[in-house]
Amino acid sequence: MTHCHPTRARSRPPMRLLPLLALLTGALAGCAMGPDYQRPEVVTPAAWRTPEPGAAPVADLANLAWWESFGDTQLDALVKQALQNNLDIRIAAGRVRQYAARADLAKAQQLPEVGLRGSSTRDKLSEERQVPLSSRTPVNSAAYELQAQVSWELDLWGRVQRTNEAYLADLAATDEDRRAITLTVVANVVSGYVQLMALDRELALLKQDVANRQEVIRLAEARQQGGAGTMLQVMQARAALEETAAAVPAKEREIAAAENGLAILLGTDPATIPRSTALDALKAPPVPQGLPSSVLEQRPDVRMAEANLRAANARIGVAKAEFFPTISLTGLFGYASTDLSRFVTEPALFGSVGTQLVAKVFDGGRNDASVREAEAVQALHVDAYRRAVRNALMETEDALVYHQKTVQRLDALARQMKAVKSVAELAQKRYQGGQGTLFEVLDAERQVTAAQRLQIDALRDEHLSLVLIYKALGGGWKVAAPDVLQSVAADDAASSPKN
Repeated sequence: MTHCHPTRARSRPPMRLLPLLALLTGALAGCAMGPDYQRPEVVTPAAWRTPEPGAAPVADLANLAWWESFGDTQLDALVKQALQNNLDIRIAAGRVRQYAARADLAKAQQLPEVGLRGSSTRDKLSEERQVPLSSRTPVNSAAYELQAQVSWELDLWGRVQRTNEAYLADLAATDEDRRAITLTVVANVVSGYVQLMALDRELALLKQDVANRQEVIRLAEARQQGGAGTMLQVMQARAALEETAAAVPAKEREIAAAENGLAILLGTDPATIPRSTALDALKAPPVPQGLPSSVLEQRPDVRMAEANLRAANARIGVAKAEFFPTISLTGLFGYASTDLSRFVTEPALFGSVGTQLVAKVFDGGRNDASVREAEAVQALHVDAYRRAVRNALMETEDALVYHQKTVQRLDALARQMKAVKSVAELAQKRYQGGQGTLFEVLDAERQVTAAQRLQIDALRDEHLSLVLIYKALGGGWKVAAPDVLQSVAADDAASSPKN
């Protein structure tokens, strides 16, 4: 007959329960409350309403540094500076790190929590008390103890799993928001640079107009001195000159304001913005080719709306899991002895394993209200997702129409410019020959100046329309927030419910 030591008999059964409980937990972990996520059905058109005949195929528009197609090295440097220093981008990246920490916190709830505590005490009893010590009571004594405490919630209903899923979706939504902000900043930098060069061109046009008006004054004064003209004509020419000259400082003020606004986007103090080329020298990037359905895969605002929907969907499961009891596995193991030499020995080993169940018997309908709220939030995000899709399609269509009509406008303005220049030349010749009037010359020059300004506006709008197309299609360099999303995709796949 074999006899077991009492301490050994008490210590082993709890240790043997651990693999069994772990196996049970793994088998039931796939049971998650709430609906599994499914992307809402959204019908998109097969083609754009305004197709672009000369569109260029783009394999991965989201990773395309499209602003480099303008062929301006200074613009490339400004975009790079904005990506590094823009405060909105930096704030958005910080928010991603914040939500990454929250996701790690939710993930940690799936693992057991282990605590360790140790103590060592030495006691000396007084021998001069009213009640004398027994002869067998030691005056000096010591106690040593080292214990580990384990607590692990058995995620039988998927509450922790759904919580982790929701926080991962929150993290993805926050990163898509960062991408949307980055895309907006890049588009605003390019647009601001193009508008700044258009203002430069308008200022140069004003100065050229001032020089032309001075030439008209010289001609009017020569005719007045020769008896072929009048002082009235000279004064009319001078009035026209001063009208144009007054517009120069106003345009310079616009340029300074545009430079200051662009400097803020670059993350610097207001300052002069260097330009390496002129508006006429900018190359027109190709119009990217993409199907309407591809917008859903590339637009960060659409992807953010879907990530918010995933989070709301997962939180339905979290709310439903609150109807069920919380079951936790607890364990306590350690060594305790009054003799340090026998501290880490089997007789000094103690331990216990237990389970804890916490259930709500009556909550006055709180859980039911929480579920209804979660379902309402999920339905809200379904509509928000569909709204984001439609807004994306609308913005893309608007940008395509904007570009096509701007190109057509440029063609018409080129024909107009040819006509008004001919009128100005004829008016100048007639006036010099004594057949025309000064009013005809001034009016013809006004028409030429107005046509040149319209051409500058149209050329600027052509470049801005291309910026809007790339932005509407979700084109933008994917600048990843550092060290926060390297394993999100793997974690998301691992936490997805298995059918």
